[in-house]
Amino acid sequence: MGIKMISTALCVFFSTIITAQTESVILKKYALHKCLSDNYKSADPSFISHDYSASYMFQIKNADYNKLNLLDKHIEETTSDYYKMGITENLEDSKANYIFWHCMDFYESKELNNYIRKLIGVTTKKKTSKK
Repeated sequence: MGIKMISTALCVFFSTIITAQTESVILKKYALHKCLSDNYKSADPSFISHDYSASYMFQIKNADYNKLNLLDKHIEETTSDYYKMGITENLEDSKANYIFWHCMDFYESKELNNYIRKLIGVTTKKKTSKK
């Protein structure tokens, strides 16, 4: 009886961890997609994306709409001006930009990781100093 209870508890524990990791990955990918599409659209209003990744995340991966709405606000606040960031090199193309570069930095950032952890309810252990 004890082994069955422990096995069940471990299964629930690990499935919760795997679900949180999967949700975290989906939300991060959504953040990258949203950053790219919003900034390319802002840089060139005639830009029409034929990338339907967001629909895939909604329909196939069953992403939580409430979490996506909160994440949308965070993405907008954090990345909405990436398309305006100038080019330091003297490039011949006056429309050159680093949108992908900035969005990838955002995707890989601790800030986004921490926001998504908070959003899905995963807490991180704080380091304690030894005296």
